[in-house]
Amino acid sequence: MANRFKPYLPLIAIGALALALLVGAAAILILNIQPQMTTSPSKTTTSTILLYEGELANGKFGFGTAPNNLTSPGPTLRFSTSDTINITVVNVGKLPHAFAITSTPSAGGLVLFNGVIGSASDPLNPGQSGSCICRAYDGAFDYWYISPFSGDVSAGMYGAVIVSSVTGPAFP
Repeated sequence: MANRFKPYLPLIAIGALALALLVGAAAILILNIQPQMTTSPSKTTTSTILLYEGELANGKFGFGTAPNNLTSPGPTLRFSTSDTINITVVNVGKLPHAFAITSTPSAGGLVLFNGVIGSASDPLNPGQSGSCICRAYDGAFDYWYISPFSGDVSAGMYGAVIVSSVTGPAFP
């Protein structure tokens, strides 16, 4: 009886391997079962960014690295995809503002990297501060930080975010 299946053993083995491949692909695609991806702890950098936001004397709004050094647009933020960024924003102005990292320099942009502090409906009021922890996952596009509070972006309250695959300082 065993000799009867001997000529088919290579086909049975190929069929078993194909079935295993199919089950594995289905587990990944349908059930989203994937091995945990980890990065080396020695390559992960934790950076802290302290930004101030408020109104400028010329009627514009801006961000800055010091309460008396607000600019419009704000300073360029630079970090890499391996960085964990702790961002704290302090409202030194007289009006409510907020903070968000977005895909466009407009209030309608998609918030990215968990980079949001306050909102248009729950802003940082004068004298308040807030923090968020971000981790950029893609350095292939242009990003922006803005205040999504009504009228802030059109008044100049935005800045560029550059994400690279090379670790580096949070500010130039």
